[in-house]
Amino acid sequence: MTKLEIERKFLVRHLPAHMPEGTRILQGYLACDEQMEVRIRQYGGTCFLTVKEGAGLRRRETEIEISSEQFHALWPSTEGRRLEKVRSLVEHGAYRVEVDRYTGELEPLLVAEVEFSSLEESKTFTRPGYFGREVTGEESYKNRALAIHGIPDGAALTYQIGALPYLFREGRLHIVIVTNSAQSRWIIPKGQPEADMPRQDVAVMEALEEAGVIGSCVPGLRSSCHRKGEKTLTIYPLKVTTVLKKWPEMEWRKRAVLPVDKALKMISDPELSECIKQLTSRLLA
Repeated sequence: MTKLEIERKFLVRHLPAHMPEGTRILQGYLACDEQMEVRIRQYGGTCFLTVKEGAGLRRRETEIEISSEQFHALWPSTEGRRLEKVRSLVEHGAYRVEVDRYTGELEPLLVAEVEFSSLEESKTFTRPGYFGREVTGEESYKNRALAIHGIPDGAALTYQIGALPYLFREGRLHIVIVTNSAQSRWIIPKGQPEADMPRQDVAVMEALEEAGVIGSCVPGLRSSCHRKGEKTLTIYPLKVTTVLKKWPEMEWRKRAVLPVDKALKMISDPELSECIKQLTSRLLA
């Protein structure tokens, strides 16, 4: 099937309320340049081979369904040019918005796309409040570029970095939690990405400044917490080696070192609580 594709792409500030469950997508590129790309995609249980031609708002797309066996036969040829994401379809007036939550190396990037029947219609579109900056036509946000080069530098502002400090006491897993600066609720140490600083190093820094613990991040282990109305929080488990008696933010934050089950009862954010449960279960596996 061949069609003319007219769409706009936006970064997403936060996930919309009442967003439906999404469908997992595996996507890999067999060949690509500035004007053409050839890709394979597994969308749920269905597989496709797609050719896209052109750039910007208007592109020509030819897509054919292929078997699962054909998809897996071609998949090794996409090594180094792959991405994974979960797509949810969200209604916005007369439009259907495709909200993509990237996983794997592209976590926690959130992107939305809207397709239109004409260029004129695309110009009159009123975006919903959860949309951020438009990236239509920006090379670094095209899926083929994301698959090859990873998250663009400018995407760092769409998420926060958190640390989940943990240690074992008497054979039992404990985590370190802190209050927010107003001391009104319990959270984990977190902060904004820092230019030219690896994400794990930011997590180590926040754990020291906010919780007064020293440690190192667990290689290859992390989780993204998608909180409605807030930035996505990428959490890195941090194995604690030292708990300090004095630390930079001790005057306006409380700290608690507790078994996981007791700590979770003190955390009021359900999305954060669920992410902590998932991470601690992996630490105990």
